[in-house]
Amino acid sequence: MKSEKLLVADIGGTNARFALALARGGELTLGPVTVLHTTAYARLDDALEAFLETEGHPALGAAALCAAGPVSGAGATAHIRLTNCPWEVSVEALARATAVARPCLMNDFAALALAVPALASADRHPIGRAREPLSDVPIAIVGAGTGLGVSALVFDGPQAIAVAGEGGHVDLAPANAHEAAVLAHLQARFGHVSAERVLSGPGLVTLHATLAALYGAPADPLTPEEIAARAHADTCALARETVALFCGWLGAVAGDMALTFGARGGVYIAGGIVPGWIAAMPGLFDEDLFRARFEAKGRLEDWMKAIPAFVVTRPDAALLGLARAARAAL
Repeated sequence: MKSEKLLVADIGGTNARFALALARGGELTLGPVTVLHTTAYARLDDALEAFLETEGHPALGAAALCAAGPVSGAGATAHIRLTNCPWEVSVEALARATAVARPCLMNDFAALALAVPALASADRHPIGRAREPLSDVPIAIVGAGTGLGVSALVFDGPQAIAVAGEGGHVDLAPANAHEAAVLAHLQARFGHVSAERVLSGPGLVTLHATLAALYGAPADPLTPEEIAARAHADTCALARETVALFCGWLGAVAGDMALTFGARGGVYIAGGIVPGWIAAMPGLFDEDLFRARFEAKGRLEDWMKAIPAFVVTRPDAALLGLARAARAAL
């Protein structure tokens, strides 16, 4: 049985993650991940060459790459413009460096979407009461990290199709008078207030400062990690409320995405923040609050109760999705 080696790469503004996958028959095995700093290399080609040299320059059957940002162009002209990295992240650059004729290029949350059907039970943490997702129906992915990413997976018969968008920039909506006051303060400062404005690492800092301003309280200039640590240790009321607002609004936005995509196959929470909290600070992520806001959709509440939600705990999930895309391209 013939085996094919596949190159996968997840490009961020600071780090680039590379791995080889092996496709053999119906089996797909993802190898160890190599992390390179983007500032150490002038071009994507140079980083790819460094990785492939350590792997002995294997013959590649296919290649797939993702990055944070929308894909512009199509086919051989497809490319992604990164905010914090000067590399040319494009199909042309990937083909030039790998000698693969038709490499795949996609948004990072599209890659995550493609990974979901291959996740094992150990790769996902159920939020609230465990519910088994339906098969071959839409799935939504929401992830808070440096920004707020959103994608979906839809099905055309047996074919899974990733849908990448910019849903993190939808309008943020308040559910009560207190959230309305927070939102009004944010609008006075920023004008348009997107979900990403609060549901991200910088958003935690913004929420913390906003609460301090509303209460007329001094606000220490904290990092997202420090806010989470203080909330987990229960040493700061402002930090606790910041995290509570975050959990509630994340549930509401995730529920909105479930409604938008008809995601009866489940909603998956990815990104760096919530999976990090689950791993390092158990109990900090308020699953009950998330679930309550997720389901609180008026006349559709009963429909929402049947939709499962999970936290993606597998750290290389995007690379797994890329490997599935590369195998499909063989």
